[in-house]
Amino acid sequence: MIDTTNVLWYCSISVQFLFCVYLVWTRLGKAYPTFTAYLALSVIASLCAVYFMRGAIGARLPLSYTYYWLCAQPVILLAQIAVVLEVNAGLWKEHESIVRQMRPLLLFALLTALVSAAIPVRSEIAHAGSSKLMAMMHFEILVKRYISSVLAIFLLFSATLLLIVDHKGVKNSLFRHEGMLAAYFGIYALSAFLIDMGFTRAIFVNGYVSSALTLCFVLWISVFKPPSLASP
Repeated sequence: MIDTTNVLWYCSISVQFLFCVYLVWTRLGKAYPTFTAYLALSVIASLCAVYFMRGAIGARLPLSYTYYWLCAQPVILLAQIAVVLEVNAGLWKEHESIVRQMRPLLLFALLTALVSAAIPVRSEIAHAGSSKLMAMMHFEILVKRYISSVLAIFLLFSATLLLIVDHKGVKNSLFRHEGMLAAYFGIYALSAFLIDMGFTRAIFVNGYVSSALTLCFVLWISVFKPPSLASP
């Protein structure tokens, strides 16, 4: 059944696919291999999800989709962590002379992110489902929310530290890339939190999230420039 939420989701997948093609076509994929591979992985995972959605009745998805989701999410989360490591390492590579001095601050930023992201965990655990399957889904959503929160907070702290060190860093494409990643993971974290806490129906959250992510991907393209168009 095609409804507004599904249309928005399909649009998000399409834009994500076009973004991946854009990176490959402009050869920017060589500069950001992990990020490009993550986009391709996300598209493939979404298309596989469409396959497992067969037999859905209204908003109720088949059990096969639930098991697929449980298996796919850990892979997606690992890929997201790899993307953050790639972008953050590239961002600070241009400032190798001061990395050793900034390392304690970066570690403090990571510790702050780990602690801050854990604050809502107690409330989230209280909403755990009664059945084993619901408990597993709840746990994975919680992990997704926690990791996304940590990544978003750390990226914001890292970007702030870079601006303190280099005021011209805002012109760096990697800096803007890191900012977009922070927004991306922030959307992920917020959606997972709303679903986990049951503040609103998941179908409504998914619709808004698909719209936000689609906008994110469209804006993301403006962050990068093909080598032929990049300023000398």
